[in-house]
Amino acid sequence: MSRTYVGSTIYHIYLALLHILKDSRYETGNLGENLLFLVESTPMIETLIPNLKKHFFRDVHIVSERKDHVSDLGKFNYSFRRKQKLIPYLESKHPVLAKEKTFIQNSDIYLCDTDSSKSYFLYEFGKKDLKMIEDGARTYSQRHSNFEQFIKTYLTKTPIGGGFDKEIKTIFAQFPEKLPAPLPKKAVELNIKKEVAKLDEKTKQEIFSIFLPENAFAIKGDNNALILTQPISEDKVIKSEAEKIAIYRDVISKVPSGMNIILKTHPRETTQYEEHFKDITVLPALFPIEILGLREGFFFEHGYTLFSTALSNLEIVKHRFFLGKDYLDKFTVKATRNLIKNMDVHP
Repeated sequence: MSRTYVGSTIYHIYLALLHILKDSRYETGNLGENLLFLVESTPMIETLIPNLKKHFFRDVHIVSERKDHVSDLGKFNYSFRRKQKLIPYLESKHPVLAKEKTFIQNSDIYLCDTDSSKSYFLYEFGKKDLKMIEDGARTYSQRHSNFEQFIKTYLTKTPIGGGFDKEIKTIFAQFPEKLPAPLPKKAVELNIKKEVAKLDEKTKQEIFSIFLPENAFAIKGDNNALILTQPISEDKVIKSEAEKIAIYRDVISKVPSGMNIILKTHPRETTQYEEHFKDITVLPALFPIEILGLREGFFFEHGYTLFSTALSNLEIVKHRFFLGKDYLDKFTVKATRNLIKNMDVHP
């Protein structure tokens, strides 16, 4: 079995690992030949490449992100001539794309979405039955109106995204029934909790060690509160970094006194929370919080987030609090406000 995965985040990597195992029927000695392309958006993600190549992937390549494409090609070309311009541009910028083209063409292709460099794979291999692996909370929201989808399809001829492109034949999602219509019709379940339950201890340890060394950190006691932060200033969905700090200062104030506060920075964030908040523990950024469930010894009485679906994935959290609606007036992007309003969560 040959597979090509294209993602951009730590979460995408984790889901790709689980999918490889599921698709290989959990036969860890026969995982097939797998290739991974990562869009350059998560700081230091390249440091994971040696561990990823030990067992799961034949090779891992970093490719450039959207802002580089717009800068090099120009806004007009990127908006209206992307299909003609992007393929030769990226193959020139990243020769490995041309080098691996035969393998990619003959493999099953799994995209985390169809934006940025991922558009290349949609354009170049769209005649295949492309597959998509969910992109977290964004996949469960209707990002574009019917009119916007019409414009993208017939005027700009750019990808719609979110699984709505006709070239995407299958979507692997944690909760297929929660996807916006008509996506559930082409959805297949890839549920983190269910997949982890099927793994043996050796495989769990192997996945854990891809992201964290053996004794990276310890969380003692059971009176712990976990806060999952998000890149809301980096993604420009609030007005400033200062606004983000103020929001999380208020979130921290809602944690009952006496609890040990552990803050998990999102991998794409650049904020140094240690400089703003004292008497809390800040975990490393470059790992998916879900992997703490692969090891014994991690437990949180409370878990807090604005709208991260990662909190829903954590069996090691007893009580979950989704607080995004408390700060709706702080979000400057309508799509983000709608995502928060429409979130279907189970505390």
